[in-house]
Amino acid sequence: MPEDNRVTASDILKVVPITRKTLWLWQKKYQFFPDPAKEAHPGGKGIVGYYPAWVEERCKKVYALQKKGYTINMIKDILQKEEEQKTGRKILIIDGQKQYCLLLKKFFQGNDFIAEVAMDGFEAGFKAREFLPTIILLDITLPGISGIIDVCRHLKNNPDTTATKVIAMSGDLRCTENEIVSSGAEMFLPKPVDFESLLKICNEMVISEESA
Repeated sequence: MPEDNRVTASDILKVVPITRKTLWLWQKKYQFFPDPAKEAHPGGKGIVGYYPAWVEERCKKVYALQKKGYTINMIKDILQKEEEQKTGRKILIIDGQKQYCLLLKKFFQGNDFIAEVAMDGFEAGFKAREFLPTIILLDITLPGISGIIDVCRHLKNNPDTTATKVIAMSGDLRCTENEIVSSGAEMFLPKPVDFESLLKICNEMVISEESA
């Protein structure tokens, strides 16, 4: 991740007058933001935790609300309502591999998306209707889905999901991009997928949708 897209606990504490214990409570107990990604220190001095850059702004906001007298529960409600309003940053991950699903979900949540997962065709259909994602990441070899053509046709014909962007993925090299895109998906990505490249694509889709 580029340096300007992440911050450390030390970076945050330089601009928000709280202790490391408070930062830990906001992260672990209250879950106001995700755990940091741990990496080896560039100077070889142990391990460093990196947060997405937006965490610094979140901490500023929580601190300001507490100074105004808001309780933790009140702040939770405010932050939850803000998340719910970010309808343009909702992503549904449909994949039969549980660990892969959860890994992608955590990655996107750490990059300011609201993410849900589905691991079979029935759950995928339910989540698409109830969650109404802006983007669907679809493993086209997922059990319980009759085919990419049927899935895309259903989404595009449903008024609630007609604008949903579908990014099809597969480790099956027999699939071609032309076949998948002609079925109604916006694009096809072979597995394994580079998470940072995928994030860039999804961000561009959101920006395009907001400016349409």
